[in-house]
Amino acid sequence: MSNSRYKMSISLNVLNHLGLNLYSNTPAVIAEVIANAWDADATEVKVDFDIQQKTITVTDNGHGMDVNDINDKYLHVGYQKRDRKVADFRTPGGRKPVADFRTPGGRKPMGRKGIGKLSLFSIANKIFVYTRKKGGKNEAFLMDAEEIKEVIQNEDPSLPGEYEPEQIEFDADIKTQGTVIKIAALKKMRLTKASISGLRKRIARRFGIIDDPLGFRILVNGDEVNFSDRDYFHKARFLFQYGDHDYAQYCQKLDIDDDTQKKMCFERPCRFDREGKATEAGEYKVSGWIGVARRSNDLEDQGEGDNLNKITIVVRGKVAQEDILNELRMGSIISKYIYGEIYADFLDEDDEDDIATSSRQRLREDDPRYIATKKFIDNEMRQIRTVTDKLKEKKGLDVAISSNPFIKKWYDELKPRSLQEPASKIFAVIDQASVDEAYKQNLYADGILAFETLKMNHALKKLETVDASNLDEFLSYLSDVDAIEAARYHEIVQERLDVIKQLRDKVAENEQEKVLQEYIFDRLWLLDPAWERTTEYKYMEQTLQRAVDGITKKNRYVRTDIRYRRVSRAHVIIELKKPERSLEKTDIESQIKKYINAVKLELEKDPNESHFLIESFCIVNRLPRGWNNPETRKADEDSLKIFRIIVLTYTELINNAFSAYSKFIEASEPVTELRTLLDNIRTYSTLK
Repeated sequence: MSNSRYKMSISLNVLNHLGLNLYSNTPAVIAEVIANAWDADATEVKVDFDIQQKTITVTDNGHGMDVNDINDKYLHVGYQKRDRKVADFRTPGGRKPVADFRTPGGRKPMGRKGIGKLSLFSIANKIFVYTRKKGGKNEAFLMDAEEIKEVIQNEDPSLPGEYEPEQIEFDADIKTQGTVIKIAALKKMRLTKASISGLRKRIARRFGIIDDPLGFRILVNGDEVNFSDRDYFHKARFLFQYGDHDYAQYCQKLDIDDDTQKKMCFERPCRFDREGKATEAGEYKVSGWIGVARRSNDLEDQGEGDNLNKITIVVRGKVAQEDILNELRMGSIISKYIYGEIYADFLDEDDEDDIATSSRQRLREDDPRYIATKKFIDNEMRQIRTVTDKLKEKKGLDVAISSNPFIKKWYDELKPRSLQEPASKIFAVIDQASVDEAYKQNLYADGILAFETLKMNHALKKLETVDASNLDEFLSYLSDVDAIEAARYHEIVQERLDVIKQLRDKVAENEQEKVLQEYIFDRLWLLDPAWERTTEYKYMEQTLQRAVDGITKKNRYVRTDIRYRRVSRAHVIIELKKPERSLEKTDIESQIKKYINAVKLELEKDPNESHFLIESFCIVNRLPRGWNNPETRKADEDSLKIFRIIVLTYTELINNAFSAYSKFIEASEPVTELRTLLDNIRTYSTLK
């Protein structure tokens, strides 16, 4: 190494901080190499992933480098790419600083401090560099992370460090000029066809210079990268554009305005002042787009490791900050549907301070330009939320009323008319559900029932303002209260009946005990339709449950799946017996009476509770011995009824519940107008 022609001079501990641990993801690293090619006026950059060799090779046809360029620029960490030369403009003011530095090819360079190249060490230990300047010699060297670390360990902290990359054989196909960077000895990175496809997509998302008029092509494994490779424009439902470029051309699934038959794409102001306020005279100008996805999970980008729910800041054609959306801390649900790109070249003007942080992956949050940009985007998000909410409501309403004439009839007859707007909000939410048409009609029916309930609550609030002048209006609200309550309970009963059907038809007999153990203690309506679970008796339940548990602990043969529950006007004890157990009536009576006595002792401490009945249920898989004889069973059941003890098999419990709820459904006539409406909505899709 001592005879090397190449030298890197820097405090190597600084190099270790800036380079070896600079970036956290592979696409960001490769983007830095591509950015260097852009700065070298390359017209083509090839990125080749070799699964067998486990290497990444980036080849460009830019200016290339000679040994002086390598040492003075490429290996000079902190080299100022944008040379602040002065020029004589032949004006009265004389010589002025050049504020708009360009490459020889007329491009604005992406790089600034010559640090980005060090990011290669974030993903690999060996970097091979092959380069040739037009008319110059072949140059080739190897940078080895392990050797750099070794030099760092032996470095004198009081002196500038120096690392000499190893000269190597020139082994690259460079015709006249250009540079080849071969990234080898990859760290914790496994190249596969799937990962390469994902990297191609993420490279495409990091650059705004694709299809650049100056001529710049990026090829990944031989195929040119273009806007379609970003693979996210199709996720946009609505699009908001800034500047002249038409991004809507890439968005094939934007909603269509029913009136104009045009895509839902909206032009937004692109100039703003230092306070982030949009104004045509604003000193800052952005371009780009913000999209609103149809569903929030559309932005998860599963399997790619790249969450799309973000707004990236792009400066000079390359991502400068991965996300500014999370800086806004918006509480609105709309933020979960947002993604986009904002191009803001004013954040990196040549004659202004460098706004990038030392990691080169974020912008300095205290910079006035960044603060203004953040305020502008925050204001835009509020506007987008308002517009989007109205669009979703209109679209949701259109879809709902066009899908079902019964919904349209209900909506058209909704009074007062002021209720139509909040009703459309319900349809907007349902429209976003990823469900089949039949299920969506069920959601519409549920939504209408919920809305009718809200109408009733609204009417009750009106009591405070009722007088002779508005009594008719109030009565019109309350005219269908009975129908709403009947429809609501009908829905509950129907849902319960469906649950019981599942238990009866799909749960194997030997699994019924297990299922009921999970559900019966908190769903006492399986035992009696009048019993609803409440939470107001929680403390008493805990106390009495301890009393019941005390009985079970004294008898190691007793099951522990015994529960006490307090319902409207009764105390309930439920015991589930093992399926294999065969008992006699006396066994059941003796055990249950112990639980009853334990509960009574506790209830005597509370006069308000002691007068309520104690109901006991013993659920068994097989009936007690002798009960196959109807007379014996009746005699035993009559004996147990004295103590309010009921014995049921699991099958009888399910069948009894099914029968009870079926009878309610059959007896729920006359059917109200609201019930008829809801039934028609639910069944419409099957009748078409």
